[in-house]
Amino acid sequence: MRRFYVAADNLNRDRVSISGEEARHIAVVLRLKPGDVIGVFDGSGYEYQVRLSSVDSNRVEGKVLSRTLAAAEPPVVITLVQGLAKGEKMDYIIQKSVELGVSRIIPIQTEHSVVKLDSQKAENRIRRWNRLSLEACKQCGRSQPPPVEEVSSLSAVLKRFSGVPGIFFYEGCKEMPLGALIKEHRQAMLELGTVIYIGPEGGFSRDEARLAEDSGVMIAGLGPRTLRTETAGLVALSILMYELGDLGGCE
Repeated sequence: MRRFYVAADNLNRDRVSISGEEARHIAVVLRLKPGDVIGVFDGSGYEYQVRLSSVDSNRVEGKVLSRTLAAAEPPVVITLVQGLAKGEKMDYIIQKSVELGVSRIIPIQTEHSVVKLDSQKAENRIRRWNRLSLEACKQCGRSQPPPVEEVSSLSAVLKRFSGVPGIFFYEGCKEMPLGALIKEHRQAMLELGTVIYIGPEGGFSRDEARLAEDSGVMIAGLGPRTLRTETAGLVALSILMYELGDLGGCE
């Protein structure tokens, strides 16, 4: 069943109205007709089955047939703090981390970041990345699009999440196994959530690793091989999701 996003304001009891790009996609691209049934989600965690009653490229309306709590949202809260990466790498990271179940993505400017964004470029990128998050949600069956927040700094994020279990992935630390950290702090991660820190193409600097460690964040590696920035976060996220009870992992 085709799935579409609508703002909560566009759901009124048993009626739904869809406008903008979603309406155009329904009417012009998919050529759906009155009587066709679609899936709708509004970011609240609920899914709606809707039968279309009128279809136009500017506005689509329908009747809600059923409302169910979505089953695709993960049982754990994981925030990805990602060093700004070049080109389409950030697009890829956002799409795939949403599919894997991330709850929030925070891009950060780091010492080794090649990408430098002024305020206008940053605003445009954030807008684009949030559209990608929404599209990934529609594709993978999630009902709550993870927000991609404004570009921040490592120090600001460390202060914000003080007291929340965090894992800082640093290539200079290969001896600390991730599995052991998760096992030791699993209960706190389940109760408080988890923050994972991934550097850009050049990785984190030694000073940034020291700053993270001084802030109480755990330092870890991802094995003996050096992973690309677009690989490292997805590997870490997959391991955490599995170990904390998602992706078919332990309960």
